[in-house]
Amino acid sequence: MLIKPTLVSSVLLLSLASCATYTTPGRPANLGTFTDPKVKKAYVARPAIKFPANIAVVRVQESGYRSDSGRAHGSGAYSVVTTRDIERAGDLEKLQKLPGLEGVATLNRLLLPESLNSDEDLREAAAKLQADAILIYTVSTEFRNDDVVPPLTALSLGLLSVNRYEITSSASAVLMNTRTGYIYGALEENNDKVGGSFIFDGSDLARKKAERSAYEKLLAAFDPFWRKTYARYH
Repeated sequence: MLIKPTLVSSVLLLSLASCATYTTPGRPANLGTFTDPKVKKAYVARPAIKFPANIAVVRVQESGYRSDSGRAHGSGAYSVVTTRDIERAGDLEKLQKLPGLEGVATLNRLLLPESLNSDEDLREAAAKLQADAILIYTVSTEFRNDDVVPPLTALSLGLLSVNRYEITSSASAVLMNTRTGYIYGALEENNDKVGGSFIFDGSDLARKKAERSAYEKLLAAFDPFWRKTYARYH
């Protein structure tokens, strides 16, 4: 039995129109905003950390960033993610066990101005918490997928299309002195690629899995980095 071309085309168009689509939440913040070497004060900044130290932790992304977990706070050069997206309750507890650390806290929207344009906005908020330094981090994620048109029988049944995807995430951070803006160092870690084939359902779980992997590696790398910083400056 032959199927007319017009009928096949109609079935394909109707089925593909009902398929879900996915858009990544947003790009990372430009950490150059906080480490611009052209600013004169970057050259004259000096370390002024006191031990045992208190550290403020904050995640920054591009202005207007949003995900399934919520919308970031602030506008301007960047925004601050104040909701727990890829972070877990035990993450800060692990940091607090490092030598030379007295306390670790996060910056929330009550401490931050609506317009965020430079590192001074974060430093002022951290100062309200009596934090000696700020761990500023951001996450970059690339989401690639190739649409695969399944057999006509699958489309006729109204099933979602099968997508092949690959997600790569990287987490970058700088440790900045609250008082002077001095940069103690920078870190960057990548996740293991998360990929395969799946029936797309519009969920945000794959993105979170990739970003969580990169974030965990960043936290692991911060351990030896902090120990060297503590040994050098205390």
